[in-house]
Amino acid sequence: MFAFAASVLGAAPSTAASTTTVKVASYNVDSAWREVSQPGIPTWDSRVVGVKNVINMAKPDVVGIQEAPNITIGPRHYTQAPDIQRATGYAMYQPADGATEPIPILWRAGLFDMTASSYKIFEYRPYPNYGRAMTWVKLKSKATGNEFFVFNTHFQSGADGQAARKAEAAMLAAEIQRVNPSRLPAFVTGDFNASASNSAPQTAQLGAIGYRDSYGAAAVRMHPAHKTYNGYLTPAVGGSRIDQVYVGAANNFTVHYWENWTPYGNQIVGGRPPSDHDLIYTVATFN
Repeated sequence: MFAFAASVLGAAPSTAASTTTVKVASYNVDSAWREVSQPGIPTWDSRVVGVKNVINMAKPDVVGIQEAPNITIGPRHYTQAPDIQRATGYAMYQPADGATEPIPILWRAGLFDMTASSYKIFEYRPYPNYGRAMTWVKLKSKATGNEFFVFNTHFQSGADGQAARKAEAAMLAAEIQRVNPSRLPAFVTGDFNASASNSAPQTAQLGAIGYRDSYGAAAVRMHPAHKTYNGYLTPAVGGSRIDQVYVGAANNFTVHYWENWTPYGNQIVGGRPPSDHDLIYTVATFN
């Protein structure tokens, strides 16, 4: 498995002229507000170093970020997504609207050009009710000329949020169909706050328009039994896989690999992971 993983993890666009291989990640980095709600957790200034190290070590080509708001805490104003962008050197699309700024999309400018971008607010709800919105970009491979979409979202949290998540999933699927009527290859990243069972709102709605959870489609998986929500603790086995990357629209996807990245070394901050979620990613090829 490790030999296979090594063969695909370093893959940028494929050398075959008609195929493109992309490593796409989803990462909820947790709001700087955590230092108020849970003072024992390291501050954002410390955690962003760990977040940077996770991204730079995992080396995704594209990352859908969640929970990176512009937020004022006391005398300090935080701009979390720009902090990540500066630290990693990725290009970034981040709308200015308060409902969508926490869910930017980052990509390697050396590999892709952005040819289109926008966002959709399903229903504005101020933080911490940060759901009901999405961002998207259309990227073009510099090596192959192939284009694809990346859609990013963050659904409502909480046991009492299931009705909201069902509505969000329906609106997300409808907007994806509107934006991508020609069914170009596409990825959907997000913290869906619902484990990816067949009955989960996002699984059902995205499945109905031809999207698959990359976890189930992957030929090889690393740490498949770990929860994607870690609560700032060491990785734990469990069924709560609330962060997902979906692939779809076109029927020509091959999903090689899926990983729940486990922070280690300089990615650990104050004895804890740098976020209460793990970064997850998939490696997939399309033409």
